[in-house]
Amino acid sequence: MADEETDDTTEEEGDGGKAGKPWLLILAAALVALGLGAGGTYFMLGGNESPPADASETADAEDAEPIEPDVEFKERVFSLDPFVVNVTGEGYPRYLKMQVAFEMNTSEGKLEIESRVAQVRDTTILLLSSKRLSDISDFEGKALLKDDLRDRVNSLLKSGRVESVLFTEFVVQ
Repeated sequence: MADEETDDTTEEEGDGGKAGKPWLLILAAALVALGLGAGGTYFMLGGNESPPADASETADAEDAEPIEPDVEFKERVFSLDPFVVNVTGEGYPRYLKMQVAFEMNTSEGKLEIESRVAQVRDTTILLLSSKRLSDISDFEGKALLKDDLRDRVNSLLKSGRVESVLFTEFVVQ
């Protein structure tokens, strides 16, 4: 009888050991998946950035004076209000919403272009509405448009001169 009892306990322990192993594998797989997920998240969120080499670098950056914008540049730039014009697209009209700024050669030139804003807007709208979408959709087309617009506006001015044309908004719909 004693032999029978030891056989029963051996079978129970053997079954219990076999039943515990699948849970152990599932637990190990879950821990590995959790670790990989945490590592991937750390990597994707920029955890690989190195901290500053010296604490004085961050202190110097905080104590640095703000950079002053070029006051002379601000005094020479004239911005037109945004406007919408029709451009011919692939068989149907498209709309171009655009805002332009002109960098003048002098601050006096800015005063002159401000006094001729109606002429400048008219010239700009006529030029843009004569363009097709394919003419202004790539970089070269926009660069040519800037040159053409600069030349046309300069022909309106007596003393001032447009140095460059700046597109501050350019949306085609």
